Amino acid sequence: MTSKRWDLPEGAQVNSSQPAAVVEHLLDRRGLTGVEERERFLNPLLRDLADPFRLPDMEAAVRRVELALARGELILIVSDYDVDGMSSGALLYRFLMELGAKGRVFIPERGAEGYGLSFAVLKRALAEEKPGLLMALDCGTTSVDEIAWLKEQGIDTVIIDHHELSAELPQATAFVNPQRGESGDRDLATAGLVFKFCHAFLKMQRNNDLFDLKQHLDFVALGTVADLVPLRGDNRILVRHGLLQMKSTTHIGLKTLMDVAGVPKKLSPSTVGFILGPRLNASGRLAEALSGWELLTTRDAGRATELARDLDSLNRERQKLEQQAFDSALDMVLQQPPAEREFAVVVASPDWHQGVVGIVASRLQRRFYRPVVVIALAEDSGKGSARCIEGCSIMDALRDNAAYLKNYGGHAMAAGLGIDIQQVAPFRAALNQWFQKSVSPEVYHERLAVDLEIPGKALTEALAVEMGRLEPFGKQNEAPVFMVRGIKLSGEPKVFGQQHVRFQAVADQVRFAAVGFSQAENFPRSQSLDLAGHWEMDSFTGRPCFRFLDCRAAA
Repeated sequence: MTSKRWDLPEGAQVNSSQPAAVVEHLLDRRGLTGVEERERFLNPLLRDLADPFRLPDMEAAVRRVELALARGELILIVSDYDVDGMSSGALLYRFLMELGAKGRVFIPERGAEGYGLSFAVLKRALAEEKPGLLMALDCGTTSVDEIAWLKEQGIDTVIIDHHELSAELPQATAFVNPQRGESGDRDLATAGLVFKFCHAFLKMQRNNDLFDLKQHLDFVALGTVADLVPLRGDNRILVRHGLLQMKSTTHIGLKTLMDVAGVPKKLSPSTVGFILGPRLNASGRLAEALSGWELLTTRDAGRATELARDLDSLNRERQKLEQQAFDSALDMVLQQPPAEREFAVVVASPDWHQGVVGIVASRLQRRFYRPVVVIALAEDSGKGSARCIEGCSIMDALRDNAAYLKNYGGHAMAAGLGIDIQQVAPFRAALNQWFQKSVSPEVYHERLAVDLEIPGKALTEALAVEMGRLEPFGKQNEAPVFMVRGIKLSGEPKVFGQQHVRFQAVADQVRFAAVGFSQAENFPRSQSLDLAGHWEMDSFTGRPCFRFLDCRAAA
């Protein structure tokens, strides 16, 4: 791991120790200059959510569900096996059941059926009973042939999805995908879109008492954060209120999972991303994703405890398989000739569990700072996960190299694909050539965007508390990165977990704790450091801490 290039904007220094001066500068950096604009950012309200009918086909989707309810049709919900899919399915199922619908949820098996609304999925989903209406959540955007086939069978389809569009669009009864419109809703995850659908339905009924949407904002926050969509606009509002709802959740399954996982009192996107999300995802990765969905919808405390413990156990097994696959993949990359991995990394093996390749791809992407594709092979084909770096799009790369693939889908930063085994090597070469020609060399130099240089005297508990007003942090509303020069170590740094480091520090006579995750390898042998990272309240200790993202010996 090499040190990043620190990008500090000209004039981005504050010498004051007053939190207000720091916050004022950060709001300016986010382009929030007006009084009203700042107030809406610092105090996001549900009433500021955009009209759900701005989304394409929303009215048609509501009308078709109204018709299904009137006819007493079976509504089959097919959702993806990730957290966004599970939470979307849980929210829509609860909503429809509250309305008295006849409904059933189907979630594909990752290993046997893969991502999306495929014919393999439909064969099993329709085996039990033919529905009058199929609602595809977090999938369906690229399922052109499958949607046409459903129509031939007399089954109408409503798609609620946020993934990027293919060249040909499915001819569904209603196709609610924000990528089709020009509104500001393009960032919504499927959990947010389902919330919008429920809101639109209630508005058309002119009866908000039919269903308490606010009680289900925790599901919306869960799916939105786990899917790594930008936390701005409506997503910021939904996640802020969703995390508040999660603290006093009425969903026994979610509450039990939080208890079993040891979730800290302070809930944040990190809580969802690193504690809850992996446990729910473990069901889709190693077992049946329906168990994660069942946990979110059960009203039985005993069943909730059983499911939460099973997911916790599966997550530990997932961690073991992930580490084994990562070690193997890392060794494979290091043995490849540099020319084969100069612009993109592609590795494949029959020894890796298909459920962990996405996580392994993310870890390799962070290690090499290159677009990465990790493929789990089985017999003559493989299923892979791709992760990208800022400044380019993996979906653009896959579109232009689709001739090597059986299928693919996703968005700019993450995608899934299917490939024949004999195409892996040609695909690796083609992908490297594509990125070499299509992406500027500057993109490959990892940068750390520093918001503000502050003095050590500004590192106060009051500033850490003020940082909470800017939350929730996530994509496109990242936690502020501060640079502090000339920090002195107070005692010896301690390495833990083999790759992390922590120490006590002093700057301008202010004493504080510092921790750097995955920074042990990069930690300089110096008693005086410059640090770049986040100043925050530690979720477990309740005290301020500098969580540094990079460090270097002070000049």
